[in-house]
Amino acid sequence: MTGLLEGKTAIVAGGGRGMGESVSVRFADEGANVVVVDKVADRAHGVRDQIIERGGRAISLVVNLRDDARLPTVVDGTLAAYGAIDVLVNIAGGMRLETAWRPLRDMDPADWDFVFRQNVRWVQLLSCAVADVMVGQGTGGSLVSIGSVSGIFGAANHAAYGAAKAGLIHLMKSLALEYGRYGIRCNTVSPGSIRTPGVEGMITAEQRARDEITTPLGRAGLPDDIAKAVLFFASDLAGFVTGQMLVVDGGATVRFPLPSPGAHPSESLT
Repeated sequence: MTGLLEGKTAIVAGGGRGMGESVSVRFADEGANVVVVDKVADRAHGVRDQIIERGGRAISLVVNLRDDARLPTVVDGTLAAYGAIDVLVNIAGGMRLETAWRPLRDMDPADWDFVFRQNVRWVQLLSCAVADVMVGQGTGGSLVSIGSVSGIFGAANHAAYGAAKAGLIHLMKSLALEYGRYGIRCNTVSPGSIRTPGVEGMITAEQRARDEITTPLGRAGLPDDIAKAVLFFASDLAGFVTGQMLVVDGGATVRFPLPSPGAHPSESLT
């Protein structure tokens, strides 16, 4: 059976761990030539080797995506290896844990700038560079970014990350408008609580129990849950979908925050 991405070339920016690793491996399993981009060499090469061992096709590029001067090497390296770019997935992001939760009045401007560079600036630069290549190819393409439920709902003491992810969601909508005429689709996947390897080690038994109670599907998400959603947007299954955002959170953000009288514990936030 032909994979959903058979013969396509996909860049996974931030593809060396967690959600990025799952996207890279799933794309390869679906027939894509995968370009694993990560700032840590061992991670990038490790995922590349994993894909090759599974019978897939992949190269790895060691690039710090926050370094504007290095971004062209992602495009150049991909074209040198495979001659085309069909999909770009923007995954790398996040925040400094030590400054992630603090009131706006206490937010250092340097920390604010770091969060926006980490989550928005490089995405805009790389997405435009890749989209321009796709325009030249004349065959369309797909850009997918990883947002967050933090970019949709407010959270006290968490404004920088939320504002950055909200900006990222808007960025993808704007790219959809500007590049739609060329058949380039631009969408966002916004995860809720996802148990990546990095997060798993910091989660307490109490937090796991809370996820089971507060999430309608009764569990936290896994990296492959995100990979499947990204695959949808990247593939021809979403051929008439652009400028959209898909929340993948097990239903956690669906509920109204106040439980009704006599509600089942699974319907309560407490």
